Amino acid sequence: MRVTITFHGPFRVATGTGRPGVHATVDEHDLLPASTLKGIMRDSAERLLPGVPGLVTAVFGGRRQPTPWAWEGARFPDEAPVVRMRAQVSLDEETGAAKRDHLLLGEDVWARSAVFDIVQYGPLPHARFAGSSGSGRPPLSRDDHLAVLACAAAGVHSLGAGRRRGLGWVRCEPTDPAVDDGLLAHFAALAAREGEDRHA
Repeated sequence: MRVTITFHGPFRVATGTGRPGVHATVDEHDLLPASTLKGIMRDSAERLLPGVPGLVTAVFGGRRQPTPWAWEGARFPDEAPVVRMRAQVSLDEETGAAKRDHLLLGEDVWARSAVFDIVQYGPLPHARFAGSSGSGRPPLSRDDHLAVLACAAAGVHSLGAGRRRGLGWVRCEPTDPAVDDGLLAHFAALAAREGEDRHA
């Protein structure tokens, strides 16, 4: 499955380390890593499937169950992204005014779009996912997995740090499969069915 990301402004996935004069840096060789993409999609799936945590684990993996899917880091095929510096101030919580000598500099990434792929690298589980009632239904199919992945991708609208400051707002569009009426119906039926199993 391929996902196209359209950026509505700059984004920042920080490395967690700084350098002299810069408190938040990005990795110019991996601006949007696979781990970040998997994490935001899993978070989206958990929001879309609040009553069916086992279904999320079946697709995205868990402590005792690896995922059969692999995420690739984002690529920027249209044009090279640009890394720029952004200045911000630290605010006093009581007064709301800028603190003295608290000017911060961070790196932001400007890009129009990016793409990333999710590929199957292992077999789908042969058994129902952990926590299922084992109602005799067959294991989740590849189409079931892809429906969850596609809807989770389409449900992502922000990524990275600084979202309250206007960073990281995006639109994600999966293809193969695309999110259409048929896929949404499949996803809704799957969520309802697995939710019934959980409460059986």
